[in-house]
Order: sequence, then C-alpha cells, then structure tokens
Amino acid sequence: MAVVRTATASRNYRYIQLSNQFETRIKSGFYHPGEKLPSIRKVHRQTGYSISTVFHAYIELEKRGLVEARAKSGYYVQTYPHAALAPPSFRRHRARPRKVNLKSLAREIVRAMSDPTMIQLGGTLTAPALLPSRALSRIIKRFNADKMQHLLNTYADPSGCAALKTQIAKRLLDVPGLRSADDLVITSGCIEAVSLCLRAVAGPGDTIVVESPTYPWFLQVIEDLNMLALEVPTDPLDGIDLGALEEALDSHPVKACLLVPNFQNPLGYRLTRDHKRALVEMAVQRRIAVIEDDIHGDIYFDGPRPSRLKSFDRDGWVLCCSSFSKTLAPGLRVGWVLPGRFADAVKRLKLDLSIASPALNQQAVAIFLETEGYERHLRRLRQSLKTQAAHLAMAVSRHFPTDTRISTPRGGLTLWVECHSQVDALKIFHAARRENIAILPGTICATSDRFRHCIRLSFGFPWNAEMEAAVKKLGRYVAAR
Repeated sequence: MAVVRTATASRNYRYIQLSNQFETRIKSGFYHPGEKLPSIRKVHRQTGYSISTVFHAYIELEKRGLVEARAKSGYYVQTYPHAALAPPSFRRHRARPRKVNLKSLAREIVRAMSDPTMIQLGGTLTAPALLPSRALSRIIKRFNADKMQHLLNTYADPSGCAALKTQIAKRLLDVPGLRSADDLVITSGCIEAVSLCLRAVAGPGDTIVVESPTYPWFLQVIEDLNMLALEVPTDPLDGIDLGALEEALDSHPVKACLLVPNFQNPLGYRLTRDHKRALVEMAVQRRIAVIEDDIHGDIYFDGPRPSRLKSFDRDGWVLCCSSFSKTLAPGLRVGWVLPGRFADAVKRLKLDLSIASPALNQQAVAIFLETEGYERHLRRLRQSLKTQAAHLAMAVSRHFPTDTRISTPRGGLTLWVECHSQVDALKIFHAARRENIAILPGTICATSDRFRHCIRLSFGFPWNAEMEAAVKKLGRYVAAR
C-alpha cells in the first residue's frame, strides 16, 4: 500500500491516517464485505508503519464499524450493511383510516418482480442457489409408490399435517400459550395466513392498523377485503411509534393491528423486547387483535433469534403467522398460523376457502425439519444474506447522491432507500424496468404519496458485477431527478 508522507501527516496520529486510507478503499469497493484485510505484519512491511500503529489503525476501523476481528484469523471487512449514509428520516403524521387503491400499480410491479430476465433488486426473493432444493428433492424421491399415491390422491387434514405441526411447535419454545401442535393451522404461504386472520377478526368497512410504510401486499389484502388501513408513523430505527399507536387505538374503532416486528418489510428494523411487550399489552388492554407476520424471524444476522409478539401474549389476542417461503422453498407454499383465541374461526375459514394445503409439500417440509439439516442451512443462509446486505448498502453509498439515506437491517431481505424529496421513485421504477432492473417504489408501501421519493431494494441474490452495474444505473437516475 502506497503511503504519502507530508509535514501535516507527520503531525497527525499515524494510525488515523492509515485507518482513513483503509476506510476509503473499503467504501470504494476495493475491499469487499467479508474479505480479509492484510495481516498486521504485512501492512507493517509494506508501509513502514510500526506494528503498534497498524494495530491501532485496525482498532480504529473496528470503532467505525468497518471491520470485525475474528479470533485467531485476523481482521475482515464488516458484513453488516454499514454505509457512509444517514439512516432514513422519521416524520410523524396524523393517522386516520383510509381506503386502499393500489391494484393497477401492484399488478405492474408484480410482473416486473416475477420476470426471470430482470435483475432482481425489487422482490423479497431468496436466490435459488441459497435454498436446499436438492435436499427437498431427495426427500420427495424417497417416497415409495404407495406413499406418493396416498399423498397425491387424498386431501390433507384441513388444519394441516400432524407431523409438520409437531415440528413447527418444537421451534416455538418461546410461546407460553402453545398447548399442543393442534393449536397450529397450516396455510398456503404466509399471505394466506394473514388473509385468514384478517377475515377472522374483522369485516368489510373495519379499520386495520399497519406500519407506515408497510408491506405493500398487506394493503392489497386490506383493499380486497374492503377494509380501511390506518397507517401509524413508524421510525426506521425503532419501529412503530407507541405514542401514535395509542392515540390511534383510542381515537378510532380499530379491529386489528397487522404488524411485522422482526425485520419489518420494507424498513428492516427489529423491535426490542420492551417495545414488543408494551405493544401487546396496549392491544390486549383494549381487546384488539394483533396479527403478527414473523416470516423473517429466522433470518437474523447476529445474536439469538428475536422474540415474537406471540411470546408476550397470555390471552390469545396475538395471531402469529409465518412460512418457509424465504428459508426453504417459495414454490411449496407452506405457511402456518398460531391463531390463539381465534382458532375456530381461522380453521373454519381455511376449510371454506381452500379445504387444505397440499399433503405432499407438507410431508416434505416436515421430514426436512426433523433433521439437523434445517439449522445448518439457516446458519449458511444468514451469513450469505448478511454479506449480500453489506454489498448492496456499500454499492448504494458509492453510486447514489450523498444526500441519500438508507436503513441498516440486522436481518430479513430488504433495504429502504430514502432519496431527495424531489425524486419520483415511480419514474425510477419505469426507467429501471426499461433496463431490465426490478425495484419496488415506495409509493406502493402506503395509501398516500408520503414515500414517493423512497425505494425498496432487496439483497436476496448473491452479489455480482451485474448487480453493481444495476445499482450504478439507479444512482444515475436518482441523481438526474
């Protein structure tokens, strides 16, 4: 590494100068997330700096959140989505119930996100290469002819396969109200679980609280059920504003809250345990149902698995939904719900709307969960997504204007990008689509234009030169406004 020595530099702390040089190279993409930095002795030989100076430079980089030390291995570029950009702003607004009207825009966006020829930076998809498709295929191939004939030619139990429910229940040790596996209902993906819950607790014209911004397909379901969405201000770092939520619950006839407490889509935050506990208590005191989407709960980047809202539910008011679409196979459409006191209503609706979920798919997932393979797969998946999140965040930092703000997710699949207020994300969406790049404009994450200058990007696919080029093009579109 070339070092420029000047009179000014000689008066400064040399380790600061060296750490600044490394920081510049990390942010420019010279060193990639997860890449090992040169050893302390190698830097010492190349630069002439003392071993102590190099050591303190690496410590300084750790403090800046740019590198991490690994025991007996060395220093590596941080794999968190750290970037030289500020976090998204938090703007309060008066929450009031609104009708949803997103159908035409939603259809257009879905077409872009399902197009296999597009560079996928929009949909919350996990790359096929990161999923255990071969292991699931081997499980299905091991079914003998009689077993296969039985699974293909009979309806499963309407509430789900007993073996699958047992395996899921074993993973819900933090849920005190879970009495048996029969408390669970298997669904065709998480969105069906959410839809069943909404139908069970509310009806046409009723008001549903959602975060602002929220997952756009929640708004679609609310629209299709002819309900009203009440969007509560949500901090990109801390989550839904409890003060604003309390005011909304006391000011409007709210039937349910539909929330994502762990790695919320699109903002990516994770509520603290105290925040979750206070939220559940607030709703239970008012006898308001809370529908929890925990689909990203297993995709955390550090520490223990985050708790669910359901963990703080003693009276059955929380309906916890999830699926294996992000972690195993989206095509199997295997989801589940723990509906608490609304179990009878959810089970009846499941029977009425689809009779049952496919037995073959349920059996395959149940067998996979019985092995240690699922936990090993999750560990690899988390590390891959963590690295990909860092790549995406650093690319946005390099190629977008400096007034851009981005989230710093600690799990999940999405990165929220807040651009200059004059940027029209819908125009960026159309321009990107013409270049075969799929993104999700923030406009569709609300019933108003409050997030028209924001973009949701996904880091579900391994990073490569094509994706770097795509982010660079997006940056040019944003800069042009």
